[in-house]
Amino acid sequence: MRKLTLNSFRRITRNGSFIPEVDGLRFIAIISVVLIHSYTEVLNRIERGIALGAAATQTAPLPVDPSNPHGFLRFLGHGGYGVQLFFAISGFILAWPFARQRLQAGQKVGLGSYFLRRVTRLEPPYILMLVFRAVLLLAIGIQQARSILVHLIVSIFYLHNIVFAIASKIEAVSWTLEIEVQFYCLAPLLTLIYKIPRAWLRRTLLICAIASAAPLQQAFLSRWSGARFVGAFNLSILAFVQFFLVGLLVADLYVDGWNRIPHTLWWDLISVPLWVFMFWLQPRTFEFVGPLVLPILFVGAFKGVFIPRFLRNPFVTTIGGMCYSIYLTHRTTILMLQLLLVRFHLHFFSWLVISLFLVSPAAIAVGAIYFRLIERPCMNPRWPQELIERFRSGPRTNTSPELDTCTRPWGGP
Repeated sequence: MRKLTLNSFRRITRNGSFIPEVDGLRFIAIISVVLIHSYTEVLNRIERGIALGAAATQTAPLPVDPSNPHGFLRFLGHGGYGVQLFFAISGFILAWPFARQRLQAGQKVGLGSYFLRRVTRLEPPYILMLVFRAVLLLAIGIQQARSILVHLIVSIFYLHNIVFAIASKIEAVSWTLEIEVQFYCLAPLLTLIYKIPRAWLRRTLLICAIASAAPLQQAFLSRWSGARFVGAFNLSILAFVQFFLVGLLVADLYVDGWNRIPHTLWWDLISVPLWVFMFWLQPRTFEFVGPLVLPILFVGAFKGVFIPRFLRNPFVTTIGGMCYSIYLTHRTTILMLQLLLVRFHLHFFSWLVISLFLVSPAAIAVGAIYFRLIERPCMNPRWPQELIERFRSGPRTNTSPELDTCTRPWGGP
């Protein structure tokens, strides 16, 4: 049996391109998302026990206001900002090849292979997890078979946000993946901005679009009162486009003029307080300020002294590289483990500590297993052809070269 090493859990890429800092940023994003779901699941379980008057839970009332937490709990409660960080990373990674094509006369991006790659790379892990969740929900009796089937089909085609104006009832986190798919479709159009020859004009337009997006979104929503319309809007790329545009701006800098930005400790001194500041912001403020902070954090991730060292750490980049699988599986793992913890009648802080230091790492471990078994094989761009050949000629040794990592967004989320 082949020995498992850290390299066994790293990405496969077809062209060898690897930006370790990007996987380091994915690490920050996925850890923050896992932590907030571990934290909110503790709150939900305790609140349900109190609401039901379940004396058997023996839990004390919450010592924190979930709507306005303080101290470290405030950072946990704002871990959802990792989703917007994911959006910015996706914007950067998907825009990068288009920027090279148009600003450096690089290799042309074939739209056929561009879309096919996303189907073969991202769909199998996604569909398999949705089917598993549907079977699980049916087994524990949360939903009826007909309802599950309808929501499953709509979720598979990334339409649940639009059709029902709520997150998927099969797997709630897929709301972000539906927005990602919308961006995948729009990226070839949005990146036409790189056809503008003057760098200052391109970047000015992107900065203006990023800065004005949140005020325009709020002004637009103020004219509508229908809950269904507002829900569909808030679960679409229209509500998050500024974060993807951050990625386009950083890709522009990365391709054209990156070497003129110096490596200096000043980027560390600026970035570290900004990371803290960003996760401290209240959601309403973050909508306006977050997109303006993120470009600075991206530059600091590459051009600082100590931050890039942390982001390039092999352990950090390996976990970041598995973020898609971790994202797909973590809520199911957390939910199942929390159902076990309910039996111990823990008080809030004891429960929270166990969740952060045992449940969250367990969720990452399960995601790593899913990555190794399901997602990683799909990183081989020829896996459909090789699978067909295996059915025709029987099992054989796979001789396809495997390289360390891949720089696709969410693992291809």
